[in-house]
Amino acid sequence: MLQIILAILAFGVLVIVHEFGHFITAKRGGVQVNEFWIGMGPTLLKHEHKGTLYCLKLLPFGGACVMEGEDGESENEHAFGKAKLPRRMLIVCAGALMNFLVGFLIVLAVMQPNGPNGGYIVSTIASVDPASTAAGDLKAGDEILKIDGYHILVRSDFETALSRTASTTHEVTVRREGEKVTLPSVKLEATVTDANGNKRIGITFAELPDSLGMHLSMSVRTAVNYARLVWSSVGMLVSGQVGVDQLSGPVGVAEVMADTAKYSMISFFQLVAFISINLGVMNLLPLPALDGGRLVFLIIEGIRRKPVPPRYEGYVHAAGLMLLLMLMVYVTGQDVLRIFMRSN
Repeated sequence: MLQIILAILAFGVLVIVHEFGHFITAKRGGVQVNEFWIGMGPTLLKHEHKGTLYCLKLLPFGGACVMEGEDGESENEHAFGKAKLPRRMLIVCAGALMNFLVGFLIVLAVMQPNGPNGGYIVSTIASVDPASTAAGDLKAGDEILKIDGYHILVRSDFETALSRTASTTHEVTVRREGEKVTLPSVKLEATVTDANGNKRIGITFAELPDSLGMHLSMSVRTAVNYARLVWSSVGMLVSGQVGVDQLSGPVGVAEVMADTAKYSMISFFQLVAFISINLGVMNLLPLPALDGGRLVFLIIEGIRRKPVPPRYEGYVHAAGLMLLLMLMVYVTGQDVLRIFMRSN
């Protein structure tokens, strides 16, 4: 039960962080914020301060930052629509930017060396077994940059890149003696038997000592990698490689977070960081009702030199919100059904 509560609170905090990004940039930019909610559902507490009604609601999911003139016309000089275009763009993007920042800070806080000697395993090759199929192409000192065009940011990307195709022959780009070298046909096949009798590719990666600079570099690479994984998942969904039935809503996410908390708190916070960055990426998708959809209308305004009539933009966002709510109901139902099936 403690892990479930922790998961729900963590998920709720990430949503509040997102809304706070909108809130603080609106306030700093002179835009009137009418309401700021923490949670959803019935209001438990409320307090008005300097023209903003602050509400604490019953359900720990969600939140909202309601700005004057955000979804319609307003004559108020502090309305959202009266602010300069760059300021409005920043306000719209601020929620996602806060999620990116929080995700990175969590990664920075929990990042730990993963090498046997207290350092970080990186994508630079320490040695290649002479029996390896890659021995003729790769050598010690090569830093693997790309495999089949897939950028290698962290050590685990090596296996990720290989899993993207059934072929064992790959185009590999390395940094060798300070220069980028592209090797068009490197055979990376598990044919070398290790001391435990397991088949390996036969490549050993270097371990670099822990330092402030290395810690910061690995944290940045890991955070960027999280964002890329989310973007890749969206691409797989759009292309049909994964179905809508494989999506998870708040219930499914909370369950995974609770299970992870039972296993390891470090893994739990890594998952929280991933979800925070996930929220940032998803909210910037150019879809109606999301921040990315609002940003599209602002970009159109910049091109046209005049805003899209608010009522038309409102229709689009309202339709998008209805579709989004239907999707949320569907995935939540799928989450509940999966939990019920496992419990029986």
